[in-house]
Amino acid sequence: MLAVVSVFALASSACVMAPLEQGYTDCGSFLDAEPCHPGQYCAESTLSRCELGCTSDENCARNQSCVKESGRQVGICLNKCPSCT
Repeated sequence: MLAVVSVFALASSACVMAPLEQGYTDCGSFLDAEPCHPGQYCAESTLSRCELGCTSDENCARNQSCVKESGRQVGICLNKCPSCT
């Protein structure tokens, strides 16, 4: 009986999705969809296609900011200056 309970607990906990770390963003809704890595954004969610760049700080690592040129939708992740205020 204990073995059955242990297997059930293991199986049910395997379905819990952990939140993504800073910079990793969801891309697609299929079970095999991979998240975009820091420095990438989801260009096509139907095909789970990631491209280099960022659309917001959400696409960048914790120590980076998304910088876009005026009028552009996509920018690049640049390191934040730790000594700047």
